[in-house]
Amino acid sequence: MSKLYMLTKPNCPNCNKLKFYLKTVLNDKYKNDITIVDKEEDFDFFVELVKKYMVLALPVLIKDDDILIDMKPELIKAFLKKHTGK
Repeated sequence: MSKLYMLTKPNCPNCNKLKFYLKTVLNDKYKNDITIVDKEEDFDFFVELVKKYMVLALPVLIKDDDILIDMKPELIKAFLKKHTGK
């Protein structure tokens, strides 16, 4: 089974908003389901995913060939529910 990735980087306000939302609003419900790929911590894999999925802005959530770039709360919840069954 493939992983669900969140691409992020330091000093990214929208990345921080998504992390805050996942932690506080969703109570870390998906913490064990999401693999965070940070640009500084895992540069090579980050670049590989950016190229593969043609990512232009952060943050993004990726599962297989399904990519979420619009970080509206209702879309985040639907995306995570779809891919985790929770």
